[in-house]
Amino acid sequence: MQTYPLFAILTGRPVLVVGGGAVGERKVLDLLAAGARVTVVSREFTPRLRELAARGEIQAVAGDFHPAQVAGMALVVGATDDPEVNARVSQAAQAANIWVNIVDAPELCTFIVPAQVRRGELTLAVSTGGASPAVARRLRETLERTFGPEYGPYLALLRAVRERILRIRRGHPENAAIFHRLADSPLLEAVARGDLPAVIALLAAGLEGVMARAELTELVREALGGTAPKESPDP
Repeated sequence: MQTYPLFAILTGRPVLVVGGGAVGERKVLDLLAAGARVTVVSREFTPRLRELAARGEIQAVAGDFHPAQVAGMALVVGATDDPEVNARVSQAAQAANIWVNIVDAPELCTFIVPAQVRRGELTLAVSTGGASPAVARRLRETLERTFGPEYGPYLALLRAVRERILRIRRGHPENAAIFHRLADSPLLEAVARGDLPAVIALLAAGLEGVMARAELTELVREALGGTAPKESPDP
């Protein structure tokens, strides 16, 4: 299967999930993590989905799927254990030119969901084009071991530094060199160790005076949870 990889921005967008079982629940949780507004249609719902509906985090529609329910949706996901229902979900979505994924039925999909590893703002995705979900899962497990949880705070810190630099000197010809220098430094290892003085020292060396030490320390404290030590301002 030939595919074109992309990452969908679903913040605030309506998404329909048909199926309220364990598979549907997993899809719903992933969609909520992406910021989507999720509606679930099903005769039955898992306890977790009922809880989410009671808190108003999803809309739960009890009953059978009807083609009109796809109207206005950005994406549609079919996650029932009934092939006939899944086929009708796919047909309705495609008739309305809406992207649709049917779990374990790539022939009914207009997009497929890859195996994923999430570490904060880092998302790693693996697809075998439907040839072997087992291989995709094995590769995902390898990535999980290779890219640990430290990547979450590490990228949060780099984002904060980048945004601050662009705010104070956007368009400066040396900005790209700074960003590459920080990416090539042992900053990730320092974050993984929780060595905040080392994090501050590495940032200070990489930034070469672009930010005052006190400002840099405060930024690190904000990005990494407020645990960095306070330091005196630059002389």
